Amino acid sequence: MKKLVYCLFAMLLISCGSAAQTQQEKRPVTPNGVFSVQSDMISMENGCYTVNVRVYLTYEGQTLLMASSNVQIGVCPRRLGNNENPNCDDKEYKGDYFYAVKDKFKYCLVDLLEDEVTYAKYVIEKNRLIVSFKK
Repeated sequence: MKKLVYCLFAMLLISCGSAAQTQQEKRPVTPNGVFSVQSDMISMENGCYTVNVRVYLTYEGQTLLMASSNVQIGVCPRRLGNNENPNCDDKEYKGDYFYAVKDKFKYCLVDLLEDEVTYAKYVIEKNRLIVSFKK
C-alpha cells in the first residue's frame, strides 16, 4: 500500500513539473526586463471594439515586440483570425476574444497576459483606448 501511495505521489509530481515546464516555455524569463503594452483601434461598431494589442519587452536598452494579437472587446460576433501559428489558438481570455494576426511570434499574447502586472497594463491600455474613442 505504501508503494502504491508513493507511486501516485511521484506521478503527480512529475505531471505537475512537466506542466510547469510547458508554461515556462510559453513565457519568457525576464528578471531585469520590463513589459509594456500598446494598442490601436481597428474598428468599433454597436458596442464591439476590435483592437490590435502588442506586448513589448524592454531589456538592456533594447525594445522587442514579443507578441501581437487582435482583440474583440464587448458584444461581438466571433471571427477567426489568420492564425499561422499552431501554438497560439484563437480564444477567449477574461472576457475578451483574442485572435491571431498573420505574423508569427515566439510567444502568444494570452500567455504573456497571464502575468498579473502585464495583464494590468493591458487593462489600463484597453480602457484608455476605448474611453478616447467614446468622446
